[in-house]
Amino acid sequence: MTMEEKHSIINLPDLLFVQYCTETFGLNRGVYNTIDKWFYMKNVKDIKARRERILDFLLFSVNYMNKEENRLKFGKGNLVNLLVAYSERRAVPV
Repeated sequence: MTMEEKHSIINLPDLLFVQYCTETFGLNRGVYNTIDKWFYMKNVKDIKARRERILDFLLFSVNYMNKEENRLKFGKGNLVNLLVAYSERRAVPV
């Protein structure tokens, strides 16, 4: 993904950004909200910065899970474990 594509996605209206995450990564609204809240609670208050982290996290998860497709399935407890792994690898404050 180019920086220009990333910039376009991050600046979508709320509904379209969530739809992009749903269509591209197979997230449901509950999983999206959990990820969004996790970053918010970790002091990523700026919406653009949070969306960038969400997008980076989803791409990280695809690679981490060795997915050939972008469709993500998080089992019980795995979402938080992946968020922590992302934070540790990306030096994001936890």
